[in-house]
Amino acid sequence: METLLSQAEQLPSLLAASRSALVRGWDTATLQRALDWGHFFQQLHSRLLCQPGLRTALERRLCRGRRLSLGHLRRCPQLLGLALLENRALSSAAYQHLLRGLLFPGGHGEGSFIPLLTRRKAASQLLCVHLAPPPEVSAEHWVTPQLRAQAQLLLSQLREEGGGEDRVPSSLVLLDQLPRGLMLYRVVAVALLEPAGEAKARALLLLWLLQGDPAHLSVFCRLLPAPGMASLCSRYPELCVHYFSYLAAWGSRLSYDLLQGEWKVSGLEEDEVPWQEMRERVVCLLQEPEPLHSSIRTQLSQLKAKDGDFEIRGLSVWTDLLLDMETAALEKMLVPNLL
Repeated sequence: METLLSQAEQLPSLLAASRSALVRGWDTATLQRALDWGHFFQQLHSRLLCQPGLRTALERRLCRGRRLSLGHLRRCPQLLGLALLENRALSSAAYQHLLRGLLFPGGHGEGSFIPLLTRRKAASQLLCVHLAPPPEVSAEHWVTPQLRAQAQLLLSQLREEGGGEDRVPSSLVLLDQLPRGLMLYRVVAVALLEPAGEAKARALLLLWLLQGDPAHLSVFCRLLPAPGMASLCSRYPELCVHYFSYLAAWGSRLSYDLLQGEWKVSGLEEDEVPWQEMRERVVCLLQEPEPLHSSIRTQLSQLKAKDGDFEIRGLSVWTDLLLDMETAALEKMLVPNLL
């Protein structure tokens, strides 16, 4: 038991080293030993399930002066792999060895303990290395081949793991550990928009998105292009409820500038949305087929009524949005008649 305890005490050092400049001196053999240790710690966690005495002793050792738990043992391969992928101090040779091991499991057994989501991260890194930076894309063409490849890998992992009421797939655990930003949110969005199959995988992903931190969901809705959010809302009514509540909150922060005759943000809040973006997001929602189109118009009318149901511009954001929509619809009807 003492030998196992002393070996487990190396876990903090291994995780710390994987995030430090020490990896600059690692060759491929050293890297492989680190990955093998990750496998060992995961196996050790499995042994603890039937040895409560060892489990208690080990938990005390890990918690003593450190912010570690037994969960770090179970997830050590994932934590180690992701940390090394993000560590720019890793030598080129070791880095290529790591990518090959994650993407193409070989004789070392990496595939047996590195989840596919980590391999997805490796695939993303590999694409960034071998492809030129993608050109700027329009809001209508934001789904790139790279995003679609990453989304399909994520869905594959979720499908393979399944999931149930008694456990959360490790891929979703890893999603919580990855930095939240535009790239991650776009991968999630593209995965949710995949047209065929993967229904259970998409349901798990939607659950992760809707039942997580509300602040993250707000950022997701804010960062995704208007056409993408409209498509998601058309497919997932439960997501649309949250999205429209954010739109209502963003619209309420706009104030009308009488001198310039336009709606403006105060500039005091981080998540403020300018008038033109608000308009674009509403237009995209109204361009979706029924029943979403009628639902959005009804909700806009309700917000307008709460503001006093005025028909004069400049008194309510919702009045102005509806008037703009009516003007655009009228112009669309008149154009064919004039040609």
